[in-house]
Amino acid sequence: MSEHFEQDFATSAQRRRGWGGALLLVAGIIWAVLAYQLMAPFSDGDDDSSSSRKCQSMLFYEGDDPTWQESTWDDCRAERRWPEMLGWLALSVPLSVGGAVLYTSGATSLRMREYMAEHRIAAAKSGAAGKG
Repeated sequence: MSEHFEQDFATSAQRRRGWGGALLLVAGIIWAVLAYQLMAPFSDGDDDSSSSRKCQSMLFYEGDDPTWQESTWDDCRAERRWPEMLGWLALSVPLSVGGAVLYTSGATSLRMREYMAEHRIAAAKSGAAGKG
């Protein structure tokens, strides 16, 4: 019965650690996409290259006016919708917190199980040495 309980405990801890890692991965992907959108130059997305507007990065731009070629700052800002980006950032916060909690809980549970196994082995060795 004890062996079955320990196996279920380990399986549950591994599952928690796996879910935590998956949630952290999703949050990391969201952060990477948002960082790319903030730091990379972009265009308005029109297929016709003659009327396509080129915009500098939202964070790193040259000069006093953050414009590029014929586009204006308002045109560029309209292409990167801040409320949408903040919404994705807000979604990533509970994902990262939940992922960190699940991963830490699972990893700690597995390490505690290993420690207890080591403790039982050491206790059995010292008990056998005391009898002999």
